[in-house]
Amino acid sequence: MSEKTLRVGIIGSGWIANVAHVPAWKNLSDSVEVVANADVNPEIAATFARANDIPNHYGDYRVMLAKESLDIVSVCTPNSFHREATLAALAAGAHVLCEKPIATCRPDGVEMYAAADRAGRLLMVGQSSRFAPYAFAARDIVASGQLGEVYFAETTMLRRSGIPTWGQFHMMEGSGGGPIYDLGVHILDLIVWIMGNPKIVAVSASTYTKFGDRDQGKNATPDGALTPRPYDHREFDVEDFAGGFLRLENGGSIALKTSWASYIPEMYRSGHMLLGTEGGMTFSPLTVTSRMGGHFVKTEPELPAGHKGGFSGHFGETENFVKAIRGDEELLVTREEVLNVMGALDALYASAAERREVEVAAS
Repeated sequence: MSEKTLRVGIIGSGWIANVAHVPAWKNLSDSVEVVANADVNPEIAATFARANDIPNHYGDYRVMLAKESLDIVSVCTPNSFHREATLAALAAGAHVLCEKPIATCRPDGVEMYAAADRAGRLLMVGQSSRFAPYAFAARDIVASGQLGEVYFAETTMLRRSGIPTWGQFHMMEGSGGGPIYDLGVHILDLIVWIMGNPKIVAVSASTYTKFGDRDQGKNATPDGALTPRPYDHREFDVEDFAGGFLRLENGGSIALKTSWASYIPEMYRSGHMLLGTEGGMTFSPLTVTSRMGGHFVKTEPELPAGHKGGFSGHFGETENFVKAIRGDEELLVTREEVLNVMGALDALYASAAERREVEVAAS
């Protein structure tokens, strides 16, 4: 007997749902079916449904949850509403794939995972950057011990002119923060995961708002984006640059930089570096630097092919999520990893506000 087709509903009908979640679920059309979507703006919900051949749409996700008997829910709302939507979906009996960050503070994430436990359902956070061939290879190389003791890492994702002008990215009320939550959560999650999830114990950080509130550094609205509200720079009240230094329980450390707008030579500057006692690693292309016979050597591992496209990581995360629901795999984004990073993000903002190093909350 064939396995049951899993019914998927999507909460939030904006850009990330349109360009990432729907294509990723439709890539699994042999095992899942997107049957409904919901948005607080009923017109946006209807437009989204028509554009993606989704049979049912709702202006209230609670109505969708009550009527549709969903197996899986993708939560694609602004960050500040992740907790509420996730708790409702879990209570309705659905497994939940929640966009990153899980919430706008670690305690909310703890509550969400506890609710998943009570419901007997899986909760996965969409840390899609992990699901690339280079990321898996980097993690395997570190785990093999070939770099020795990894004592320092640097992770960067900077934009020259990339302030989102759609949705609520630029508003504290909706997003809870700026590039720390949009980009920083990706790069910190990735580098900590590659390092084996060492516990982050203290953070020193600074954040700046230098462009967004002056109506500078904007990114063009993506083609085909569903924009429920016009952009107004006078509403901009989050950071547009952040830099931090994170101390690890094992004695290691991480330097992090992220921005939506900054005067850098390129439009985008992203990169990661790991330093170990027996070797170092850089990315794009993935390169290991070590010694052989007393000489420095650089090695570029051959990587398997992955999904094509700018949002290929979402294909990998949905595949893993479905296999985990069916009992065929373990979740590749775990509670401990997510809460480790969320505690650090809380501390980044606290350190910037207090202008001192702060310890990461233990619970």
